[in-house]
Amino acid sequence: MQIMVEGLALAAFGFQYQLSPDPLLKQITRYVMSDEARHVAFGVLSLQEAYQDLGAAEIRERQEFCYEAAVRMRDRFLNQEVWEALGMPVKECCEIMLHNPVQLEFRKVLFSKIVPNLKKLGLVDAGDGWLRRKFGELGVLEYENWEDTGAEYERMQLDVAM
Repeated sequence: MQIMVEGLALAAFGFQYQLSPDPLLKQITRYVMSDEARHVAFGVLSLQEAYQDLGAAEIRERQEFCYEAAVRMRDRFLNQEVWEALGMPVKECCEIMLHNPVQLEFRKVLFSKIVPNLKKLGLVDAGDGWLRRKFGELGVLEYENWEDTGAEYERMQLDVAM
């Protein structure tokens, strides 16, 4: 959960950072991103050791959780409930949202934060590679070799003069 939810927060703030033209908002967002990156990096470090002692069934349970969370995070931004409430054709509206440039960029940021960390934990390829197949179906494996949050956190460290 820490990897998925904190990864979502890191992606949301990273997206805000990219879009904001305001220098103060960018600076504040950068501090928040550094803090979120620390949370995710800590989660990866602490889980790596814990996952070494898990059996195949427990690993699969975590893979399934990560996949379901990823699908729900992706689908949450399709606004299905909004289209339903407005009486609009839900399937067509969701298709438009799936291909909306802003949504595509957000999903890129989101999955570029989650997939490398899950790979570092060994969940992507664990067992029979179930999560690799599922992420392949979601189209997010292109991010597996991007920078994981531990490396990103080191790069994000801000010089603090006191």
